[in-house]
Parts: sequence; C-alpha cells; structure tokens
Amino acid sequence: MESFFSPKRTWAQGPYLHFVARLDDPAYVEFTRAHHDLLAEYGDQVGTVPAEWLHWTVLGIHHGLTREQVERAVERVRTKLADYGGCVDAVLGPVWPGPSAVTVAMDPEPPLAAVTTRVREAVSTVDGISPRPAPDREWPHSTLAYYRTGDVHDARFNRRLRAIRPERVKISVDRVHAVYMHQDLDLGYYRWDHLAELPLGNSAILTVRTRLDELVAQAEREGNSLWAEAWRRARTLLAPVFGDEKFRPSHSTLDDGFDNVEAAGALAVSLYLLARERSVAAADISVQDLEELAGDRFQVSRSPRLHEEIRSRLGALGHALDDADDPVMVRWRSLDYVHKEPLYGDLDDSSLRAGHAGENGLHRVLAPFYRDRIRF
Repeated sequence: MESFFSPKRTWAQGPYLHFVARLDDPAYVEFTRAHHDLLAEYGDQVGTVPAEWLHWTVLGIHHGLTREQVERAVERVRTKLADYGGCVDAVLGPVWPGPSAVTVAMDPEPPLAAVTTRVREAVSTVDGISPRPAPDREWPHSTLAYYRTGDVHDARFNRRLRAIRPERVKISVDRVHAVYMHQDLDLGYYRWDHLAELPLGNSAILTVRTRLDELVAQAEREGNSLWAEAWRRARTLLAPVFGDEKFRPSHSTLDDGFDNVEAAGALAVSLYLLARERSVAAADISVQDLEELAGDRFQVSRSPRLHEEIRSRLGALGHALDDADDPVMVRWRSLDYVHKEPLYGDLDDSSLRAGHAGENGLHRVLAPFYRDRIRF
C-alpha cells in the first residue's frame, strides 16, 4: 500500500492550529492496546500512537497563522462551543485497516459532525483563516497506527488485525482542545503543544487556575523569558485567590472567572512593562509600582488614558504596536475593548465590568477589597 507520511501528506511548514478531542478514556486506551502485540511485530514499519496522543481531529487549519489569528480563533471557538447542548456520546470500534493507516470508527456520526461544523463556522469568522472545504460527509475517526512503509498492509496483516475484535467502547466527549499540531516523522505519528480546553456547553468545568496554567505554558513557549516570568508571577499572585472560580465565555457584567483571567493578562502586561523599563525581574515589581502605573481608576481627566499610556510605553521598548506575532502586544490588544456600562449595579464596585477591559483588569487586582488576599 503506501506510507501515510508520503510527500503529499507531509507538511511543508507547521505546526498548525488544530482542534482535537483527546481520546484518553481508559476503556479506549485498553481497546487500542489489544492491537499492540500485532503492531509490535512490524517494528518501525508502523507508527503506533501512544495513549497520550490518541485523538479525534475535529478540525485542522493547514496553513500558517499569526499569533493574533490563533488567539481570535480559539476564543471564537470557545464561545461557539459554550452554547452547544453538552457532551457527545460516541462508540469507538471496529478497527479499519486502511491503505495508509489503521483507523477506528466513531459513531454515531451526525452529533460528532455537528461539533466539527460549529468549530468550522467559528474559525471561518476570523480574517485570513481558510479551513479546507467541508466534505459532503464528515468522517469522525481515531487513528491507531500509521504505516511508515508501503509494504505493511497485506492480506495476512488485514486478517490478523480484524481477528482481534475487542468489544466496542462507549465514551463521552465533553471538551475540545486547541493545539499546535506537529507531524513527528521520526516516530511516525502526530503530537501537539496544548493551547486551551474548550468545553462543550456545561458538560465540563474549566477553572481560572486551569486557564492560567494554559496561559503560562503558552508564554513559556513564546521565546521571551521576561514575558514568561511575568505570567508566572501573575499566576502565583492570583491563582490562590481566584483559581477555583469557573472560567467560561462571558455572558454578563458579573462573570467573575472571565474577569479574573482578563485581570491576570493585564497584570502580566504591567509586570512585564515595568520590569523591562527598570531592567529588573518581574518579582521585583511592588504593589506600589503597580499602583503608580494604574493611577486613580475614577480620574476621568487623565491624559493619556491608562491603556494608551501602556501601549505607548510598550512601543518605546521596541514593541511594534500592530505586530500580530508579538505575544505581549497580542495579549494587550485582546484586552483593548470597552465593556458597556450596565443599567444596574454600583459603578464604584471594583467587581463590575464597565469600561476598558485592560484598565479594569489592573484596577481589579489592586482594589482595596483584595488587598489582604492578593499577597504582593
């Protein structure tokens, strides 16, 4: 037959943004292991997928993206899936020995295809992202092993594989993961760098602590050691206070978990800015330093406004204000929008969402209400 990683399937660049469901349910892992003895006989001729990389590819984006496009795509998919009805039940099996890989069927197909459709609709709203055209019929499946040579899939292999036939497995998919997908040609299967968990409706609970961990891991991959240090410091300060709160896309002016993740982003940017300007570590920035930067939240006559001042000072440090691949600027621009003032509530309440998101975030962590809880 053919090697799966033939020239036509090998990516010229990558890694690429993908949305996957991890299939690490113990029952499915045992299902796959029932075939490992046979696959082991073929040695390096096959790339047998380890348990940690078993997945269903919901949708892949097979072209390069800027850091900002990735940010927008992930958040739009998060919002789209948050309105989904809940988890999707699936049956895995039987195994299909194909011309270039051993795959596992996933049924029923319609609810799984509906998840793919939602993800495709969400990413297609981001300028510059072009998913491959949708097929006439989606094919949800998991891959057990990839052929690495053209002489694996013979009649004897086919018969022996089909003779194993473990019981089919029922699982529930309650979230999708945004990842940077890698083709590992040395091992013969796919691996990824994790970006974000995206729950299906209310079927999975994501906490602020989990989201902060994702953002720290992301910063550590982005090549700027001070930026990563600023994010680690923000997590150290805020996770003990806000970590157990639920994090989900915001639908009201009082969604604290969402607000506190935004506050962490504003704090990380501020710590980074002050540490760069002073050539010190992020941990050396004091609460007094941050208060001096933030100023009085209710000083409407301030000129320039806080968000404008932060943007200008980042520019003075050499950050191109419109650089779509600069992680610091991408984070600050993601906070550069205004919450409309609600028709109810105390506008002096530091927990109320009104005004510029980045400014709100920094003032939130400096609010007197949290003074004894956030241990600067």
